[in-house]
Amino acid sequence: MKKALAGVLAVALAGCMAGAAVAQVPYVQVYFDDALNETQSPCMNQPGGSGPPVALHVVYVNWNMNMAEVEFSISYPPALIWLTDQLVDSDTQVLLGQSPGGVAVATANCCPFNGFAPVEVLRPIVLWGQCDCNQGPQPLVVGGYTPFGETQPTAVRKEDFAQFHGIGMTSLICPRPIATEQSTWGQVKALYR
Repeated sequence: MKKALAGVLAVALAGCMAGAAVAQVPYVQVYFDDALNETQSPCMNQPGGSGPPVALHVVYVNWNMNMAEVEFSISYPPALIWLTDQLVDSDTQVLLGQSPGGVAVATANCCPFNGFAPVEVLRPIVLWGQCDCNQGPQPLVVGGYTPFGETQPTAVRKEDFAQFHGIGMTSLICPRPIATEQSTWGQVKALYR
């Protein structure tokens, strides 16, 4: 009896540990490329924003639910001139607000955002303005839906309309390498004494 109880306890504990290991924090990221790989970009100087319009890609990742609505805002750096926001599917989605101040994108009941995989929810259209990489990195920050006072991006679950918060990530224009120096393990440990 004790062995059977120990076996059940071990299986239950392993299940809890596996569940914790696969749990991931939901976040929202802005990408500079269509392949959704680049979260950093060099300066693309265009005098007075005279270059062609460029689409950015706002992607919800690790939400693990069907989403009826998403809400967030984007703080654009001086290197980018925001023009407009473009829906991914204008036949099944509705846009409320603008990404610089706060935007909500809702979907038709038939076609929720599939948060079980990374899903693109919006394409802000921008122009490259003047920027100087010698002045350091310029952050492109995702935040909450500011008209409602939210500080973090949110999503509304389709089945019960419960609201969930995630993390707004930062993309960089003019990223700089991270400074490192040679050290020994003993020198690193000495920092924490």
